[in-house]
Formats: sequence, structure tokens, C-alpha cells
Amino acid sequence: MSCAISPYCYRTLSPDNIRLLRLLPHKNETHPIQCELFEYSLQESVRGTHLYEALSYVWGDPKETLPIYIGKHCVNVTVNLHAALLRLRDRSWIDAICINQENKQEKEQQIQLMARIYGQANRVVVWLGEAADNSDKALEEIRFAGGKGSTNSSTNKTIQQAVLALLQRPWFRRIWVREQTLDNIRRNY
Repeated sequence: MSCAISPYCYRTLSPDNIRLLRLLPHKNETHPIQCELFEYSLQESVRGTHLYEALSYVWGDPKETLPIYIGKHCVNVTVNLHAALLRLRDRSWIDAICINQENKQEKEQQIQLMARIYGQANRVVVWLGEAADNSDKALEEIRFAGGKGSTNSSTNKTIQQAVLALLQRPWFRRIWVREQTLDNIRRNY
């Protein structure tokens, strides 16, 4: 499925500015995703006046897309991003939408700001994909082990396989994720 109405037209960004996406709430999770895009100064974020979340995810197959709506205009996003957006309904920075992907100069400029964008976010939300292969159990075990120690269920082969399957998802293979993880390990040990 792709956009049947006019595509969204991006305005030029001011230096040191990004776009944020506001997902409009809806009680029905399957309702078409409606949102707004607005320009945001990273200088405001430094002062902590306006908080935003940044979404970290794997784009997925660019040939498999679903529409979202920015006002009356349509933007195609990957199926994986669409699944994440169905669960998020807040002010967010999401690279595939907030950066004009058709404008090479803007993409290059915005990529230079990504460390600041993620660093100044109130919270970074990680979307690993839909629940599968006992991923819910794996996350529960990881949360419990991180807070209180192991539950002894980590010896359970099903839990071990679930944790391994979770850690083999594409998000964990992204270069910047590996670099950030190594930096955090170095700082803490």
C-alpha cells in the first residue's frame, strides 16, 4: 500500500534545527497514523524547556511500506517503523520522517547532529520489532537479572534461546549501537 494523496513537502530547516514528529492519539491502534511535523531548535533542548524522545530502530525493507499522514499529506514508511508508530503517541524524533530523505544536503547536515539529537533527548526509545521467539520472556529475564540478579530461570533452555534470539535481532548489529555499547562499558568499568 502506498500514498494515494499528495506527498508531504518539507520546508528548509534553519541551522542547528531539527524536525520533531507529534503522533496524534487515537484509541484504536489500527486507525491510520495521523501526525504533525514541526521545527525544533536543539538550543531549546539544552535548556531542558521542551523534552522529546528519539526512536532508535531498524528501518526494514524499503520496498515494504505503509502510509502515515502528516496533516492532509501522505508519507510512506517501512512496515517496521509503522509497527513502532502504532505503539508510540508522543513528540518524537524519527530519522526516516523528520529528515527530508530526498534532500541530500539536509541529510548530511542532520546526520552530523545525530549524536546531539540522541544525547539531548529526554528518552531514547528502542524498537526491536514485534514480539516473537519468546522475546517478552527474554526482556523480562533481562530486566529481572539487571535489577535483582538472576531468577534461576536463566538455566531454562527456552529462556536462554529467547535471550539469544532477541540479541540477534538486526538492531543489535548496527555499528553505532555497538560503538555506544562499548563506550558505556568503558565508562562503567
